[in-house]
Amino acid sequence: MQQKLLSWAHDHPSAGHGGRQKTLFRLTTRVFWDSIRKDVYNYVASCQACQQFKYNNISLANPLQTHIVNEPWHTIGIDIMVNYLTRWIELFPFRTTTSIDITQILINELFTRYGMPTFILSDNGPQFVSLLFQHFCETVGIEQKFTVNYHPQTNLSQRINRTLKPMLAIFAHEHPHSWDKEIQKLALSIRTSINETTGETPAFMMFGKDIKLPMDLIIGESTQSPPPTSIDSLQINEYRKNLIHNLRSTYNFVREHSEVEKITQKSKYDQHTSQRQFNVGDLVWIATAMPQIGEVPLNRKFQPNYQDPCRLVEQLGPSTFIVRRISDGGNLGATNIDRMKKYFQRIPDDQSSIISENIQKIQPEIIDNLIVNDEVLRIPGQDLNTDIEDSSTEETPSTTEQPNLRRKSCRKRQLSARYRDSF
Repeated sequence: MQQKLLSWAHDHPSAGHGGRQKTLFRLTTRVFWDSIRKDVYNYVASCQACQQFKYNNISLANPLQTHIVNEPWHTIGIDIMVNYLTRWIELFPFRTTTSIDITQILINELFTRYGMPTFILSDNGPQFVSLLFQHFCETVGIEQKFTVNYHPQTNLSQRINRTLKPMLAIFAHEHPHSWDKEIQKLALSIRTSINETTGETPAFMMFGKDIKLPMDLIIGESTQSPPPTSIDSLQINEYRKNLIHNLRSTYNFVREHSEVEKITQKSKYDQHTSQRQFNVGDLVWIATAMPQIGEVPLNRKFQPNYQDPCRLVEQLGPSTFIVRRISDGGNLGATNIDRMKKYFQRIPDDQSSIISENIQKIQPEIIDNLIVNDEVLRIPGQDLNTDIEDSSTEETPSTTEQPNLRRKSCRKRQLSARYRDSF
């Protein structure tokens, strides 16, 4: 009868799948039983429709994971090609983005100027996961890394995109047919702008000096005249020594400044996150990706916010898991826990009634001895009908997670405040 009352007070259209407080109020103003509050909370938390369609009031974002790079061109990110240490970028407009196009640009425009990196971080686009590009990276000794599905903020290129897109939009609006020819000027503006994380401009970190810009010609600031042309090795060695000193000093400063800035950024970011732990084998809900055409998201007001229950099958990192959908066994690939929330499984009615009957058969003295902090310490899968001597034997663990059994409340039942003045 209690399960039917819970269903009427929560699942019925007139109840509207209300939350815990609304469902509890709907019941307590009409009926009462000893564990009504706990039963309502468990019932609402395990409602599959609420878990799949309702929004979360708590943040699902995981604390920020920092990435430390100590040398230039050690790690680069693409779509936009960006050096993770210096933040130096290279922009190349494409008509097509095939694996052959990408490899030719990397060889002819990047590797021949700066050398080959150790890591390349990219999204999961077909041009990067193709066998041709994988074979190319293996041949030149580069290790590929990929962003998690629907979690592009892992790649620094996406942060550059957020800065570059408005600049391109403004310039394309003014010069709709020549923006691709002038894109290198936009790259120059980013290279000569100070970076908040490093505290220096990408150009200074690349060359050990500030680049002379057109603005310097307009302002007319005096500059040092270049040294006379000479093959004297002393001048070359002096320049080399000064350049090495400047770059080493800059890299040390940038390293310290980056560490401080990343700690500050992580502290600010983590204020809006929640520390959640998942393990292999857990059942979770996975947020449904919003479909879109170009940059325009499609309307999906009446579609579920989460996919069918999924299971975590492998952990790739602190916040990344391989996920498999239970309904059809589909592999969802690498998924960040920002898109996950815990799945609560409802206990069948017959199993719940058996548990409540077994509790009534246990003597109160036994329950008092088992209670610690108002919770019963119970071995999973333990039969409550067995004697006390049998409870110490080993039992096979059960796969069904049972709720904690609580002490019977001794609180006196009182009328709601809204009814007290009527009597």
